[in-house]
Amino acid sequence: MKIFYYLLHFLCYMTFILPAMCTLVDPERCSKMYGQCRTRCPKTEKQIDICYSPSKICCVERAFEDDFS
Repeated sequence: MKIFYYLLHFLCYMTFILPAMCTLVDPERCSKMYGQCRTRCPKTEKQIDICYSPSKICCVERAFEDDFS
């Protein structure tokens, strides 16, 4: 019974919480938004989405008014 409970929580997380935080994009869409799919973003860039490629995120250069924290 516990396995179904954990499965239900996992499916709810994948369905509702993860899409609200960020979306999955393909590398072409990331480059159209002037970004690049990378494994880690440098401090001069910020993460905006997650790429379809395994362990890659879409990074875009920060605007001057963005905080570096």
